[in-house]
Amino acid sequence: MSADENVPADAIEQQLARDMLGPYVDAPTAQLLLPQARQMPQIAWQIIRNALEQNPQARDDINCLTELLATGGQVANGINTDRLDTSAVAEPSEFSLKPAERLPLTDECHHYTGKHEVPWDIQKYFSQRYSIFSYYDSGVHMTDDAWFGVTPEPVANQIAYELSEDHYDPEKTILIDAFSGAGGNTIAFALSDRWNRIIAIERDPATLACAQHNAEIYGVEPGSVTWILGDSFEYLDQLVNNPERLHPDLRVDLQTTMVFASPPWGGPGYRTDEIFDLSTMQPYSLNQLHEAYKTMDHVLFLPRTSDIRQIAKLAPEGEKLEVIQYCAEGASKAMGVYIPAEKPPASSD
Repeated sequence: MSADENVPADAIEQQLARDMLGPYVDAPTAQLLLPQARQMPQIAWQIIRNALEQNPQARDDINCLTELLATGGQVANGINTDRLDTSAVAEPSEFSLKPAERLPLTDECHHYTGKHEVPWDIQKYFSQRYSIFSYYDSGVHMTDDAWFGVTPEPVANQIAYELSEDHYDPEKTILIDAFSGAGGNTIAFALSDRWNRIIAIERDPATLACAQHNAEIYGVEPGSVTWILGDSFEYLDQLVNNPERLHPDLRVDLQTTMVFASPPWGGPGYRTDEIFDLSTMQPYSLNQLHEAYKTMDHVLFLPRTSDIRQIAKLAPEGEKLEVIQYCAEGASKAMGVYIPAEKPPASSD
């Protein structure tokens, strides 16, 4: 039997394991063991769940979990602890990405108090600062580049509401904000109390420091957001193809995860196009974004004039996409596209 023919069976066994693990399915040690589901009897997952429930350390430490199973005599119950592949756990220094610490504000992080302080090219955005962050005067900081990409607060709140209500899927409990920026969307998602976990990614250290700082101003609970300083495409590639290379806190179940992406639109030049060609969007095209996220449900936040014909081509066979225009102060600001994950190919059996 070929590796391709094994895929459906692997998926079934993993789903059974997820069901048995219940609320502990997102534990790093559970995520590490799921790929071995076909090699383990179903009763093993109930025993593993009991161990994770009784010992919180076992949820993060594979060696602790293995010792618990071995000392508990679980070999007799069908679990051969010698076969648990703990070699896939990389040493901390070998992780390609790990959670970011709290970063300090730098000289690139600004809280402008008057137009006279503001560079000319962002003065228009500064005049809208209270619609971008209503708590601006409480000390919100942004880098100069972040002004161009931050989602206005009413729009961010509406998106967070829709993912909590209109597009609510109880199986989706984890949200990845692929382009956190100064934190506008991340804050709205965190305050919605919709998600068990939020992972927010930003590649620029100063901008990430602003996002962490702004989240604190808005009262986001410490620990409710896992921040990553790095490239979102690298993270998602590792998550899908090599999760063992990620720090355990960054490994999540793809089936319970949704991605939100508000990528750069190549600067304000997109406003001049009557219909915006998403294949030319910089630095990331529509196809590049979709290819990175297609294994998960995802929401793309795109320019309001985006070419609908290009977006329609992303719809899975037999399905339609929902496209929403987001408005603020009587004007359309952007377009949101809700795209379901691609379905795995049907078995040839």
